[in-house]
Amino acid sequence: MRMSKRAESFNYLENWEKIINIPNNLKAATSDEEICSLYQSGEQLIRLQGGNLYASLGGNGLIDLTNTDKAVCLQVDLGEIYANESKYLFASHCRMSERLKPWKSTWVINSPVVSNKRLAPKGHPADGIFEIVEFQMTFRQSLIAYNRSKSGDHVPHPDIKLIRKKDHKGQFSKPMRLSIDGGRSIQCNYYSMQVLPHAIGILVD
Repeated sequence: MRMSKRAESFNYLENWEKIINIPNNLKAATSDEEICSLYQSGEQLIRLQGGNLYASLGGNGLIDLTNTDKAVCLQVDLGEIYANESKYLFASHCRMSERLKPWKSTWVINSPVVSNKRLAPKGHPADGIFEIVEFQMTFRQSLIAYNRSKSGDHVPHPDIKLIRKKDHKGQFSKPMRLSIDGGRSIQCNYYSMQVLPHAIGILVD
């Protein structure tokens, strides 16, 4: 889907947070998968209490929303995937990898922090753009890179390609493993993805 010029020039980061009144019976998510489930069920605003996106937004469990009637609402992006004639959603990331060489992988990232690693150190979950990180290195080099990614120091690197795009697609001669938010995993030969900008509002506990 091609965005209009107006949408392409829209600065999402200037409009991603606002003060709101906290509604009653607000549903909560404790993982990236639960964010997508609540979005699919029609929720437009949720509380977030865990997961990669939670860590990226500075969640630490120290904010108590029960003692106030106002809070900062953050409008964050989600990702939509089309593969094997089905659609899937993700909140933090997807990973494509070879079955026999999993260290050679491509990550499509919406959340800068993934499993306590800063894989996309300059990424932001509300800018309307994916960070796509491609690792094309030996097993030994990949271990070094993943260790350095805890602080985001794995980039720049000649064998790591990082690009920013609103959509992304890939086609392979043999099935690749596609992991969604670190949970659901499927095999596919083709996929396409697009950003759903500011898809859901989040209050971080």
